[in-house]
Amino acid sequence: MACAAPVPFVAYTLEGLMDLPSIDWENPPLEPPEQVAQPLMWLLAARLLHDHVPGAGFRPPVHRCRVCELPWPCPARRYAERGLLAACRHPAVGRGSASFADWFLAGEQPR
Repeated sequence: MACAAPVPFVAYTLEGLMDLPSIDWENPPLEPPEQVAQPLMWLLAARLLHDHVPGAGFRPPVHRCRVCELPWPCPARRYAERGLLAACRHPAVGRGSASFADWFLAGEQPR
């Protein structure tokens, strides 16, 4: 299985399409950086990314996810990585469900 493209390449290819925060993309913060356009999406993707990490101890020939035990990086980890990038993009006005959710949950953090 091929590894995901490194962040510098992604940042280069998406330059001008979104404002990428300057953070550690291998270990992003759970709280969305100030310039993130869709904070709720960031919160969900960051939580998923922090949950789906390699399990303790390397068991050759395949490293597995700690949560789902699929080969790492598992599909959930890949979705989380894509979700973090998507959270930096501004949704279409009035059409994005994330923009509605951000408005609906304004001031309240899910527990």
